[in-house]
Amino acid sequence: DLFGAFTVTMKLFPAIVTLHLLGGMVLLALLVMQVAQTMQAMPAGQGGRGVQPVAVPAGTVWLLYATAAALTLQIALGGWVSTNYAVLACSDFPQCQGKFWPAMNFDEGFGLWRALGHTTAGAVISFPALTAIHYTHRLAAALVLLLLAALALRLNRTPGLRQPSRWIAALAGLQVASGLGNVVLGWPLLAALLHTAGAAGLVMALTWVGCQVRVAGASRQGQPGVRTDERALA
Repeated sequence: DLFGAFTVTMKLFPAIVTLHLLGGMVLLALLVMQVAQTMQAMPAGQGGRGVQPVAVPAGTVWLLYATAAALTLQIALGGWVSTNYAVLACSDFPQCQGKFWPAMNFDEGFGLWRALGHTTAGAVISFPALTAIHYTHRLAAALVLLLLAALALRLNRTPGLRQPSRWIAALAGLQVASGLGNVVLGWPLLAALLHTAGAAGLVMALTWVGCQVRVAGASRQGQPGVRTDERALA
């Protein structure tokens, strides 16, 4: 893995470390897709039964795509927070440094191609830059949680998708708890590990749902294996 090698040789270069994290998440999503597609192709008695396609409204599919895109961005922001050691730039909640809008330097914080602890110009990165990194991740988290909640509610109304909807809700709750734990407890190792694991779990859950849902009307009426819930399509 080139990004893994570059992480070492380039001395924890923030952009490389973040790309390494995203690459791992992409690989995880591909593995989940492979498992789901294999199970769909298997006879019902051999495991395929639990991954039957489910027809849902187009709006649900678009909500799934929007949530997946927002989650991807949030994971990238989380990697940027971690690799820049910006977790402790805000040690209180819901405020940051006693303010709802603390002093921040976005230009320094989001200069992408730079060494760890430095700006793109080579100077030592400022504390307001670290604050900007942390606070952006925190603000984006609110949007992602809203999307996850809306998606979980919609999926929970559809037979065949209730179990993954509960997984999504539970993992979203874990992310809130572990994220707050990182802030108020001073970035303990357990909370950091749970936060990363929760993000990976959400990637798996959304990928699984993406492999399972079909837009209603996209398949021919009566196609074998596709379940349609009339209440969900109303």
